[in-house]
Amino acid sequence: MDFSGFFHEVWSILSKPFNLFFDVSQRLSILYLLTALLVAVAAFWLQRRSLRGLIEWLLPKEILMHPSAKADYVMFFINKSVVVAIYATILIQSQFWFDLVTDWMGPAEKAAESLPITVLTTILIAMTLDSALWFGHYLFHKIPFLWEFHKVHHSAEVMTPLTAARMHPFEEAIESMMGGFAVGVMAALLDQAFGQGAVMINLLGTNIILAIFFLAAFNLRHSHVWVRYPVWLQRIFVCPAQHQVHHSKARQHWDKNMGFIFGLWDWAAGTLYAPKGYEKLEYGLGNGEDGTWNTARALYFRPFRNAYRLFASGWRNAFFQPSESDKPEADLKPEDPRGEPSQAL
Repeated sequence: MDFSGFFHEVWSILSKPFNLFFDVSQRLSILYLLTALLVAVAAFWLQRRSLRGLIEWLLPKEILMHPSAKADYVMFFINKSVVVAIYATILIQSQFWFDLVTDWMGPAEKAAESLPITVLTTILIAMTLDSALWFGHYLFHKIPFLWEFHKVHHSAEVMTPLTAARMHPFEEAIESMMGGFAVGVMAALLDQAFGQGAVMINLLGTNIILAIFFLAAFNLRHSHVWVRYPVWLQRIFVCPAQHQVHHSKARQHWDKNMGFIFGLWDWAAGTLYAPKGYEKLEYGLGNGEDGTWNTARALYFRPFRNAYRLFASGWRNAFFQPSESDKPEADLKPEDPRGEPSQAL
């Protein structure tokens, strides 16, 4: 047995989580964490006009050592090493769908690059990816058996940038395939429409719109640092405060702000919640399960058990939420008028 090769492979798998911090195409890269840090420092200064107490505010022990945060650390390591190694090779990504559409429609004509077409391609690819992620996120909120898997993410009671990795592998696989399908088909259609001149503008190894979004303090969305855009801008782009509202356990915040980059999809669907000022939030599920999800066993296996129970009780219970009239009276809580919920377009 080649022990050197075996240990090299094991080390390659176990080091993957740490390599993410040095890959500028990844949202947890040191570069994007640094820009988030700079914005956080600016927010602290604007609030207090002093840097006294900055370190304690940035790195509060009650958050970093919270059982929920510790569960984030464990899940980040497992998801980005062992789990990635298992399912990375089986996910159907955008190239598969691009090739499938191209084989069906025939190869695109050769064409010179054009700046207007390049800009259009860049925007459409970013919007296509984001709309697919929004739709996937919406389904995981609205379909009961899928919600059991998405509970893993919403069970976080405190948030740090690593909370972004608190995702069940089943959900990550489904949303990855949805994004890959949407981007692959759109890229192939753009290729057919504009020829091989339909190229995308990249920055730091990814779509420039995505890169700029990551640079704009993306990692503060999973944090205690409140950064809010003006209400009108929240209808276009998702700010960190909007995503923090999304994680709130308060009933009036449930199923709001499911966008990744753009707020347009939530605005159109009537799921936008645009805070007009600071709101003190408590994170979690708000359904009596808070504090019970902070073990690897619960995070990885409880969703399968809960989903099985839903299917066992009847397929309608697995796919459709009960109507308001069917819910126990204790589950119905009054709406809070804070913020600006939108109407569907």
